[in-house]
Amino acid sequence: MFYIVGLIFVILIATIIALGTHVVEVELRKISINVPSKFRYVHISDIHNKLSFVNGRVSNIINSRNPDFVVATGDYSNTQEGLPNVISELGDINCKVFMVLGNYEREEEKNIIKKREITLDLLKDEVLKYDNLKLLVNEDAKLNLNESRVSIYGFDNSTYGNEEYNPKDFNSESDYKIILAHSPNIINVVSEEQIGYNHILVGHTHGKQLNIPINKTAYDKFHIGLKRLNDHQFFSISRGLGTVRIPIRLKSKPSIDVYDIK
Repeated sequence: MFYIVGLIFVILIATIIALGTHVVEVELRKISINVPSKFRYVHISDIHNKLSFVNGRVSNIINSRNPDFVVATGDYSNTQEGLPNVISELGDINCKVFMVLGNYEREEEKNIIKKREITLDLLKDEVLKYDNLKLLVNEDAKLNLNESRVSIYGFDNSTYGNEEYNPKDFNSESDYKIILAHSPNIINVVSEEQIGYNHILVGHTHGKQLNIPINKTAYDKFHIGLKRLNDHQFFSISRGLGTVRIPIRLKSKPSIDVYDIK
């Protein structure tokens, strides 16, 4: 009897972990702000080779929501070997995808402890294969969505201090301004440079991945998900999709965030 109870307990724990790691949560968030016409975008982050879930593949889930564009905030693959598959999945998305760099674009896992430095060559080559993909490295892009003009600025990874603000047209007249980065620490640069924006979107924290009291991180001071700063400014920190080191999530489900701007 004891062994049966123990087995049931183990199965229960394994099921909880599996559901929390392999079922992606799609969250619809509505932002009311003064724009000429409504639009929708999707935010994904920290893929780490995780392309398929119990409830579907990443590209299929995103396409079913019919976004006007997608933003992806870094850490696409844990290894160079897996990178082409990840970029191919992003290439299957039916709209423009704006990408920025994370720390795993300059390093890859050798094992659970060690990493090695890599170049951006493979990433850039793979991105160029797909017309819908645009990598932003300290630069901006423009979109006209019906009557709304959207500006997007993508920072290089602030984990390594590579971020630079080269506004070019970012400060020109736009109805909605988006800032993309990998680490939430970009908020410090935005404040120091006094950059105007409506929505900052980042990742990196994985929502702590193992969201338990004993797991303390350098990012515990930051929120998880969407935070409204004032009537026209918002700050989102994605829980991401994949995992690092330990292939488990606990109380931090993978997320795909859908934003309706009205």
